[in-house]
Amino acid sequence: MAGVMRVLVLNTGSSSLKWTLLAADKRILAGGSEPWRAEDSATRGGQVRAALEQAAPFDVVGHRVVHGGKRFQQAVAIDASTREALEELSAFDPEHMQAALMAIDAVTASFPAVAQVAAFDTAFHATLPEASAGYGLPQEWSERWGLRRFGFHGLSVAYAVERVGELLGAIPRYLIVCHLGSGCSVTAVEGGRSVDTTMGFSPLEGLMMATRSGSIDPGLLLYLQEHCHVGIAELRETLTKRSGLRGVSGISGDLRQVLEAADGGSVHAKLAYERFVLSIRRALGAMAGVLGGADALVFTGGIGENSARLRRDCVSALRFAGLELAEGPNVSSDSDGDIATTGSRVRCLVVRAREDLTILKKVLRLAERVERHQFRE
Repeated sequence: MAGVMRVLVLNTGSSSLKWTLLAADKRILAGGSEPWRAEDSATRGGQVRAALEQAAPFDVVGHRVVHGGKRFQQAVAIDASTREALEELSAFDPEHMQAALMAIDAVTASFPAVAQVAAFDTAFHATLPEASAGYGLPQEWSERWGLRRFGFHGLSVAYAVERVGELLGAIPRYLIVCHLGSGCSVTAVEGGRSVDTTMGFSPLEGLMMATRSGSIDPGLLLYLQEHCHVGIAELRETLTKRSGLRGVSGISGDLRQVLEAADGGSVHAKLAYERFVLSIRRALGAMAGVLGGADALVFTGGIGENSARLRRDCVSALRFAGLELAEGPNVSSDSDGDIATTGSRVRCLVVRAREDLTILKKVLRLAERVERHQFRE
């Protein structure tokens, strides 16, 4: 069965729809990527249905689901009860979870006989120690309402860790994974396990991002509500879609456009880039501190993979640890590889994000157990 299985991986992100049709041996049979054309679920549902028709036939659909909460720490088959549980989790992260639910429903409506699997970004961070998984809130609150740091981008981080192990011959003991895309996070990985990460209860925490603010003083948010009469809806919209690179630059959440404007003399675009870089440098230093050092740093995600300028401006944060970037490989990097100098004490790598392969692996594991009537990882 596994040798002929065709797995469709759906990645319904905050800004785009990506899909890849994979054979069990990891061959890409087809794929596509497009930005969401509108905010409404009807339009986005139409985009998903069009992708399904283009990808068919397929045997299983694997979904990237951003939030699994405390309940889902492994991939699971999607049935009615799972769908209901995911709906409940959408309160944690409406933007991402509603998109995933919409895709699940589209598959159910168009291909009701096809099995579906949910693979969770939060699952990789289930290994977070309690000290890093919690907040300095009353324990009563944390326990009553399940308040904790879940971490995100786990599917990307898991692939990056595995790929770095292949490139270096072994997974480094102390590894920092820097995922930079429309969403951005930095994760400290010790012995292949997540021990700290910048995103927390939601994908809003941590680094400044394309359109998300990243971490903000809670007192500032209280002030906006109490004295500036900013309501919850406006606050959510602003923090998720009108902040970050877009908000500071006043131009775009696309780093390429921000840099073009900055180089053209835009003061706000220059400031946006500087704040973005500073937020990453802070996180790199913090994660090195958590780990007690670093053996390797890996950049992944659209920005991390493609911006040599950003990588150069960020890695100096680890110069104290002995990281030396090789300018030639950094600039010419167009495939997975090491871009540090030969004498660098810390390796620095670029890895193309392949969440689809992580999801494929999880789908195949579950498929093996389907035949034994144990469709659970």
